[in-house]
Amino acid sequence: MSVPPSRAHSEVFSASQYGGVTTVPAPRPRASINYFIFPSAVLHVVGIACLAALWYYLRFTSVFPYHHRVFYCRDVHLYKPNFVPEDFNVYVSYPLLYTLAFTIPPLVILIGEVMFWLFSSKPRKIVYANCGECPVHLFTRRLFRFVIIYLAGLLIVQIFVDTIKLMTGYQRPYFLSLCNVSITACTAPLEHSPSPSPHLACNYRGADELRYAWLTFPSLHAVVSSYAACFASLYIYYMINLRGAPLLRPLLIFGFIGLCIVDSFSRINGYKNHWRDIWVAWVIGVFMAWFLCYCVLCFQEVYHITIERTPIVQEERVSPFFSWFRLPRVQAPSVKEEYVVYEEDMERADGTMPRHRRNRDRQYEVTTTTESFHRTISPPQQTQQNGGYQY
Repeated sequence: MSVPPSRAHSEVFSASQYGGVTTVPAPRPRASINYFIFPSAVLHVVGIACLAALWYYLRFTSVFPYHHRVFYCRDVHLYKPNFVPEDFNVYVSYPLLYTLAFTIPPLVILIGEVMFWLFSSKPRKIVYANCGECPVHLFTRRLFRFVIIYLAGLLIVQIFVDTIKLMTGYQRPYFLSLCNVSITACTAPLEHSPSPSPHLACNYRGADELRYAWLTFPSLHAVVSSYAACFASLYIYYMINLRGAPLLRPLLIFGFIGLCIVDSFSRINGYKNHWRDIWVAWVIGVFMAWFLCYCVLCFQEVYHITIERTPIVQEERVSPFFSWFRLPRVQAPSVKEEYVVYEEDMERADGTMPRHRRNRDRQYEVTTTTESFHRTISPPQQTQQNGGYQY
C-alpha cells in the first residue's frame, strides 16, 4: 500500500544517502506546455510593485491624513521620557528592521531550495512554458513562488498596520513629553485637549515628529518581525528534517523567534509603544504568516503518481550532490514493524471473535526505524475446523 509522504515530517535532505531502493512509477510522458507561467509571473511582479508604491505613500509621506484623537492633558501613561537612540540599551532602527525583514527570510528560502535541489532524490518536475524548447525547472518555480509570496505578505501586513495607525491615532507613551502640553488650552472640567483640533494644546510645532508620536497602534516593529520570524520558522519546519542533526531545526526556529522578541520588547523598554501595540501586532503578523504558509503555499509537493497496480522497481535516483561526490554510506538496519494488539481483537475462551471486530479491517499504527505511519490491515481468512477457528 502506497503511503503519501507526510507534509510536516517529510524527508527532504535524507532520501538518497541511505542506499535503499526507491519505488518509482514508470516513466511519464513529456509534460504539456503551460502558456500561463510567464503572464502569471508578470502579473505577480506588477502586483508587488503596486503594493510597494502604496506602502511607500503610507509610510514615508504625509499624503494620507491621520485621526487626531483627543487626549487627557494629565494622562500619566503619556508622560514617559522621550528617549533618543543613544539612550536605548537595545535599539533597532527602521533601516535595520527593513534590511533584516527583506533579506533574511528570502536568504533562508534560497539556501533551503539549493539544499533541496542538491540532496533530494525526488523526481524533478519540469514544466514547459509557451514552447517545448523553454523548460522551467522546479528550482526556479519554487524559489520564485516562495519569495514573491513572502514579499507580498510583508508589504500587506505593513499596509494593514499603517492604515490602522491612521484610522485610530493613538498617542505614544512619550507623547505629552514631546507635545509640551499647555494646560490652559485644555478644556474644563476634564482637562481634555480641544476638539476637533487636539494638536492646538501642544506647544511643540514639529509636524513630522508630532505625526510620528500620534501613530503608535499597532507596532510596526512587532508586526514585521513577527511575520518574518513566523514565515521563516514555518519554512524551516516543513523543509528541514535531518536525522543526524535533530537540534538544527529547533535552534533555527527559536533563533528567529528570539530576534522577534528582542525587537518587539525593545520598543516597550524605550517607551515607543504600549503593551497592547505589541500584542495586536503579533497577532496580525503570525496570522498572516500562518495563512500564507498553510493555506496558500505547499512546501512539500507530491512528486509521484499513485497507481493501483504494483509499481515498477527501478534503480535509485541519485541526487546531484551524491552523483558528484561519492561519500561513504551507512546502511540502515532492517525495518521491523511493531503492531499494537487490542483486547477486543483477542479470541474469546469459546473460540469466537467479538462480533463488532469479526471479519473487519482495523487501522493499526506501524512504527518502524525510519518513519511512523498508519496502515489498514485486513484480518486473515478464517476456516472453521473442529468446532473452532484456526487462523
